[in-house]
Amino acid sequence: MGINGKNLTKISPQICKLLMEIVEQKNPNISHSVLSSEFGDEVTNFLLREKYLTDGHNLETYWLGGEDKDVNVEWDEKLKSSIYLSSSGKYIPIKENELKTYDVDFDKIVNFLAKEFDVLESSKTKQNQHLEGLLFFVGNAQINKKKFAIFFARRLNDSTVFKKIEEFFIKESTSSLPKLILTSSNQFCPESLKTKAKIISIPKLLDLANSKALFNIDYVANVLTGHSDSDPKPYVYCSEDGSNLCVGEKNWSIKGDKQRQIIKIMCDFYAENPDAKTRWNTILEEADIETSSRFRDLFKNSAVIEAIDYKDGFVWFKV
Repeated sequence: MGINGKNLTKISPQICKLLMEIVEQKNPNISHSVLSSEFGDEVTNFLLREKYLTDGHNLETYWLGGEDKDVNVEWDEKLKSSIYLSSSGKYIPIKENELKTYDVDFDKIVNFLAKEFDVLESSKTKQNQHLEGLLFFVGNAQINKKKFAIFFARRLNDSTVFKKIEEFFIKESTSSLPKLILTSSNQFCPESLKTKAKIISIPKLLDLANSKALFNIDYVANVLTGHSDSDPKPYVYCSEDGSNLCVGEKNWSIKGDKQRQIIKIMCDFYAENPDAKTRWNTILEEADIETSSRFRDLFKNSAVIEAIDYKDGFVWFKV
């Protein structure tokens, strides 16, 4: 199940995860061909339109997937195109986009995080980048009636980078406020610094997203107060075999094999995009279930139907 870019108007959990994957690289750059082929033109256009990504350098080599090798690229003035020499000895033109790459716009990322965490405008600074782009000051925000200085860091799973950031907060940080460090690193990164600054993995936080909020601020508040669950659950989730569904504080037991398959697939779709409504036929195809039954017919004897809406051939969880 790839990212659904249809009618994109705001950043979704899966697009945010994609951005974090790019940010986490030593060189936060991605080629047009990789971005477009793996995530689709609509996602690519969204990230460029909203300026999360900006034009980077052009590639000097071209990947030939069929031959499993890179070839050198040169400019042909007559064709007004980049070309490469094929194994048959012919020069082949390359589409312009195939050599394009994009860089992450960190100002956009920082402003996005500032908006999500309702950072105080007066606390923002123009000189917010530290340690050659490994650490950024986002601003100060009230979380659970207490003010925190929020930072964004990347590559914390690299011990050398982590040491640099830890030293920065020991020697150079001027803010006396307690600190929260949001990071593009995955859930295996450290959870705090020697200075007691708390670290929260954005990819882990995105697993808790729901249709109401991209970031679960209640979970963030619990981390900051030391009351967080070591294995937090998203708002909607089910057991691996689909036999138990949880939506918020409520849960249901699912008995039939087909029903369990459907619930598991619906939860997988929800995890990718909590806002999305999914076609009933798409779920049946994903489950490899051949039936002409409508959703309410297949679940007519199950109490779980109270947790799910169905209309015009689409199904979604009531949240």
